[in-house]
Amino acid sequence: MKIRLPSGKTEDIDLGPLTVEELLRELDIAQGEVLVSRDGEIIPEDTILNIDDNIRIMQVVFGG
Repeated sequence: MKIRLPSGKTEDIDLGPLTVEELLRELDIAQGEVLVSRDGEIIPEDTILNIDDNIRIMQVVFGG
């Protein structure tokens, strides 16, 4: 699957099927700090990802 990381870097990862939660754990990314989208739609952490998916991981910014 193609994954666009918060840094803007794109990686091809040969994993799947796995959940968003498992992917973030594999990439050592804290789940509470990012949003994950597939084909432009935000998806929950229990969504099953497949090897042919295009995934984008976006950093969440907190502030006040």
